[in-house]
Amino acid sequence: MTQQNGNAPATQAQQLASLKTTLASQYKKQIENYFGDEKKALKFLSSVVSSVQRNPALLECEPTSVINSFITMAELNLMPSDVSGEAYVIPYKGVAQFQLGYQGLVTLFYRAGAKSIVSEIVYKKDKFNYTNGTIEHTPDVFAEDRGEAIGAYVIVELQAGGKISKVMKKSDIVGIGKKFSKSFNSSFTPWKEANDPELWMWKKTVLKQVAKLVPKNETIFKAVAEDNKDSNIDDRMAKAKEESESLKLGNLIKHNTNENNENQTQIEASESDQEPSGE
Repeated sequence: MTQQNGNAPATQAQQLASLKTTLASQYKKQIENYFGDEKKALKFLSSVVSSVQRNPALLECEPTSVINSFITMAELNLMPSDVSGEAYVIPYKGVAQFQLGYQGLVTLFYRAGAKSIVSEIVYKKDKFNYTNGTIEHTPDVFAEDRGEAIGAYVIVELQAGGKISKVMKKSDIVGIGKKFSKSFNSSFTPWKEANDPELWMWKKTVLKQVAKLVPKNETIFKAVAEDNKDSNIDDRMAKAKEESESLKLGNLIKHNTNENNENQTQIEASESDQEPSGE
């Protein structure tokens, strides 16, 4: 927690004011460059303050992680808004983490050239059929009880023509969350149905799988990579890289040791062939 002079703990209002001042004084120009507009930059800064006010636990996080998470959001030209659902910053064990929202991913898809995106949750009592990439879904949206949610699907129509579809069942979607999201059990996580009653996280998970199938786009790739920093995927990749470097170093040491041993043997053999000099 931030300390005032005299070691008195700063109030949340003081911490919030400090964050706002830091962003406005040190990062305003950078944020303006990302949005290309001063008014949008000011709106972004205002949205940051509102976002932190709604989630004061961020004030207890490492300050640099909070700022970096919001700057990542600005770089992707997304707004921190629980209303639009484009992007979030969530606290996790004292560190703030950027998290891409479903609507933010949809925004990036449209910017990349998607013509249309259809994404729906499938409930147990819905009429649903999936055959060779073709989805037929006939929900009774006025039914009092459609049963429990059992899955989700996404259909992306491309400007260049053609459609890409993906269907996933509940166990696979939630399984991805349990396996990869470090904040899955956090009280702030969007994986909790109480925080996400419309199950946008399910739709986002399916859409991220579709992102692997559409033509590559740098911005979408970066957004997904940043979103994966909330994921064990990022940790696993870092660990694999470390192990890879370690393995390379180990092989190098082994190679050099073998080479040195061979050289030493050759030197000793050469010395043994020489006649001892006499007086």
